[in-house]
Amino acid sequence: MATVAELKAVLKDTLEKRGALGEIKARIRAEVFNALDDQSEPRPPLSHENLLINELIREYLEYNRYKYTASVLTAVLRIWGKSFFQNPASLKCPWIDSFLPKS
Repeated sequence: MATVAELKAVLKDTLEKRGALGEIKARIRAEVFNALDDQSEPRPPLSHENLLINELIREYLEYNRYKYTASVLTAVLRIWGKSFFQNPASLKCPWIDSFLPKS
């Protein structure tokens, strides 16, 4: 019969292989940051440019397989109530047109 320590080790290895353990740790970090964040001082509204920068950072993190860091960023931005762009073409930034393909 397996000991409790052996069962814990197998469970930990399984969660690490599936990537679930890292995601759980990233989510806990995001919640800790949120709990420590000073809510008495309001955040300035995010501009379209800053939202675009956030999306580019998230894409970079996912492309390079920094999935835990990306999950923390995504969780923090959800806490702030800002969702990522689904369609960058909907942005009304004067300089964005030079980066988008012409249709």
